[in-house]
Amino acid sequence: MLKVDAHYGFSALTAVLAVNYLDRFMSSLRFQKDKPWMTQLAAVACLSVAAKVEETQVPLLLDLQVEETKYVFEAKTIQRMELLVLSTLHWRMNQVTPLSFLDHIIRRLGLKNNLHWEFMKRCERLLLSVIADSRSVCYLPSVLATATMLHVIKEVEPCNPTRASRTAYGYP
Repeated sequence: MLKVDAHYGFSALTAVLAVNYLDRFMSSLRFQKDKPWMTQLAAVACLSVAAKVEETQVPLLLDLQVEETKYVFEAKTIQRMELLVLSTLHWRMNQVTPLSFLDHIIRRLGLKNNLHWEFMKRCERLLLSVIADSRSVCYLPSVLATATMLHVIKEVEPCNPTRASRTAYGYP
């Protein structure tokens, strides 16, 4: 899913939503884990729904299957799976995501220049690598956002213990 998202230049939010939909759908009682093709079909459908929610231009359903795939589905089959995903998730498609928190926190900090965009892009890249790991669903979106921001801040400005101790004692 993330490769297709990158292939079409979708926003990070589209990728996060697609993963969110897929995780929620797969954890439902309606998902049949014993059918390997169903996971791929559900992933395509979730990406399609996320793109329709977030993007202004969405490729055709057949074109969302750009990577080497084991199965190729007809558009009608993907549409039926989209409806199954939507009904299973009770049409709750505007989920609070870690990106929601990132955006809110960054705006509250008053970052409005190029630094804001660079910081946000770094956070998005890190978050996309984190959500690829299924263990990330165990954490609240706010926790993922905060951890992501802290990690990026530490990357950008590593702690200088000498300077910190000098500042603590009143030295410049």
